[in-house]
Amino acid sequence: MDDDRSRQFVMLFARHERDLYRYVLTLLPSPADAEDVVQEAATALWQNFESFDPDRPFLPWACRFAYHQVLNFRRRQKTHRRLFSGAVVEALAVEWPAHADGADARCEALDRCLGKLPPADRDLVRLRYASDEEVGALAGRTGQTPNALYKSLQRIRKGLLDCVARTLNQER
Repeated sequence: MDDDRSRQFVMLFARHERDLYRYVLTLLPSPADAEDVVQEAATALWQNFESFDPDRPFLPWACRFAYHQVLNFRRRQKTHRRLFSGAVVEALAVEWPAHADGADARCEALDRCLGKLPPADRDLVRLRYASDEEVGALAGRTGQTPNALYKSLQRIRKGLLDCVARTLNQER
């Protein structure tokens, strides 16, 4: 592949990697698994970039490769419990592009809303969602019962959901 084409790939992939990750994360329950699959998809995209038509959008093309990598991953993981059936994964893969356009605005609104949380709530969200730690272990670390922690997280998520909805409505 020539240098211009290589640069084009790097620029397109860098621009769309976050969206590709979000797409894969809708199809797999684990952020770590989604990261692995995106890396596998990146390799497949690079190997097949000569077939990419630069007059067409990159993300849908990349999502097709990622979808196949998700299927391969699910086949390799067949001994593990799956949260979604094959039909659900296929339906999510088909529906995702229709909802992806507003994803950046929702993420920006969520970032702003997270910034408005009291520090203790923001830390709890970070502890829960930035690690693979189970709620029971996290409850022990925070000095709460698992039930109390679930209720706190539910209250915070509801507040964030309402804040994001208000923020997006104000921007319209």
